[in-house]
Amino acid sequence: MNLLRTFNATLARRPLATQVIVSGAVCGAGDAFTQYLTGQKSWDYMRTARFTCLAAVFIAPPLNVWFRVLERVRHSNRHVQVFSRMSIDQFMFSPFFNAIILVNLRLLEGFSFSKSVDKMKNDWYDVYTSSLRLWPAVQLINFYFVPLNYRVILIQVVAFFWNSWLSFKTQTPALEDPTMEAPAQYKED
Repeated sequence: MNLLRTFNATLARRPLATQVIVSGAVCGAGDAFTQYLTGQKSWDYMRTARFTCLAAVFIAPPLNVWFRVLERVRHSNRHVQVFSRMSIDQFMFSPFFNAIILVNLRLLEGFSFSKSVDKMKNDWYDVYTSSLRLWPAVQLINFYFVPLNYRVILIQVVAFFWNSWLSFKTQTPALEDPTMEAPAQYKED
């Protein structure tokens, strides 16, 4: 119980730093979990580092700001307010945010910007439409029941499983895709 109290105090004192650390750890764990489940012969720690960096640098900070922006969406009817926030999040923010995440993931893998955009275009529709099966329900729970500083953390807890799927979806070896030239670290000597 003391650990939970310390965590809550740290989250209250430094919400962004706490969210960044938790997000990076959960996302990295999701990738490591995927590698384990898919029976990879050895742990690709650089891949896990990329997913950790992606969450800590490119996901948690924007979400921290985004949830504060959504707090400004107000309505006298609580249900209208929550559904408005969820709709704005899922239909205005999420399509662009998913695209940015996919491009940044490929850049972290060493692809050029143009190749990263090409890979994003290949993956985006499946990732976004799949996200619509999960995230609207999560966001309804988030906006109805979860205090503001905990929202990024709830997202990352659910994202453990989402990131496992995303890792599986996006980490097909580049050499299996004949339209994409693999970054240097994936090329065979």
